[in-house]
Amino acid sequence: MKEKIENSMTVEKNLKRHDNARFTMLRVGKTARHENSVMVNLFKYLRIFMSFNAKDIKPINAFTLAEVLITLGIIGVVAAMTMPTLIQKYQEKATVTKVKKFYSMLSQAYQMAIVNNGSPEEWGLTSEILLTNLQPYLKFIEYCPEGNGDCHSGTYILENNGNRESNYFTSRPSARLADGLIMQSLIKSGGCSYSLGSDKNESNICGEYTVDINGDNKPNQYGKDIFLFHATKYGVIAAGNANYTADTNFNFKRGCLGTGWGCTAWVIYNGNLDYLHCPDELDWDKKRSCKK
Repeated sequence: MKEKIENSMTVEKNLKRHDNARFTMLRVGKTARHENSVMVNLFKYLRIFMSFNAKDIKPINAFTLAEVLITLGIIGVVAAMTMPTLIQKYQEKATVTKVKKFYSMLSQAYQMAIVNNGSPEEWGLTSEILLTNLQPYLKFIEYCPEGNGDCHSGTYILENNGNRESNYFTSRPSARLADGLIMQSLIKSGGCSYSLGSDKNESNICGEYTVDINGDNKPNQYGKDIFLFHATKYGVIAAGNANYTADTNFNFKRGCLGTGWGCTAWVIYNGNLDYLHCPDELDWDKKRSCKK
């Protein structure tokens, strides 16, 4: 009995060895076939590569180095010619925006001062009161009394005709605002009866406000970065509008194209500084832009 069991176990072991050997042979054969397939493909690609003829390459049209350099040079010249104009237009648009914003702020502050202090001719007006009565409604970060020139460091102000005048920011009451603007004030009539025209505003002027929209930075020129407004019995108006009489230094012809004092209204209502570019073509009853 014992011998039968041992013989049965021996037969079973032999069968397992046979199966393992058969599995190993199958695996080796499969690997060999895969490697053979890889070699066949490799030789196939080598044969294609070796049969490749360089003459079959089609030429590609392209720019030469000289052509590229010439093109870049032309682009550079065009950019040099156009960039100053583009920068100038951008700066002038920024100026228009600043002037309009200040006019809105000033008008609102002036009306609030009238609401709380009565009509301007009742303020006991001096140049200082004309400015300090606005302080609660404008953000002053520095106030310079009359004769104190700390708010503005410029030595003179340019007129549009090339003349120089004293820098009144250093001698009149002035204030530096939170957004960098500097403004000053001057009384014209304590009873608000100073007249520069026939309209009710132009014939009831109390004084004037002048603003430098970029602080004391250059050019410090009327019509470029310095603009003037008139304080009237009824509100603030931009100097130089069409209602100013022809013989005043604040109308367009004499006041803007000459001194520059009367350019403010042009900037606000026409939205440009074209009087710097085509002055002979412009007037309130004519063209209001170089383009038109």
